[in-house]
Amino acid sequence: MKTVIILFLLSVSQLVSGQNYKDAMQKAMQNWQEGNVETASAIFERVAAVEQEKWLPDYYLGLVNTTAAFSTKDNKVLEAQLKKAEAALQSTLLKTEENAELLVLEALIYTVKITQNPMTNGQKYMPKVNEIYAKAEKLDPKNPRVKFEKAQFELGGAKFFGSDLTPICKEIEASIALFDEFENDTPFYPNWGKDQAVEALKSCKN
Repeated sequence: MKTVIILFLLSVSQLVSGQNYKDAMQKAMQNWQEGNVETASAIFERVAAVEQEKWLPDYYLGLVNTTAAFSTKDNKVLEAQLKKAEAALQSTLLKTEENAELLVLEALIYTVKITQNPMTNGQKYMPKVNEIYAKAEKLDPKNPRVKFEKAQFELGGAKFFGSDLTPICKEIEASIALFDEFENDTPFYPNWGKDQAVEALKSCKN
């Protein structure tokens, strides 16, 4: 097994060194879309190690592991995913100026911790998540992922406490409009979230 892992890492290294950044990132994205989370994570990690001035490989390394952690039931796997996501976040924070996309990632990491252990971590981390989204919204008020994920987080709490969902549904609807307007020419800049927002809006109104 150890030999297989070494050979895999060597092949990833060759992918990054033998091809350009764009090809390596596309390969990682393709694996992620196909559900090959571990492979995508390994490629993003290797790209991040090689392209040390670029923040996006670390960002996606964190995002891949964070989104996977939401559905992970094995505590050891969950801890490993969160550890990798947090390390990637810290690494990418060193490579770019303050960035709303990274604040969303940070909030999602805390949200995983809340959803996996709400009784212990809800009171501990909910104020932190709200603080992060408030900061992100101030930094980039037209970022659709900020508006949607903030509303999504509030939606969970509102449903739990039986609060009125109408204002939150309106925020989700507004985020969809922002997704349609959002543009960034940077290769591989985050563009995810619209499909989730559309589904969340359906759920919100039911």
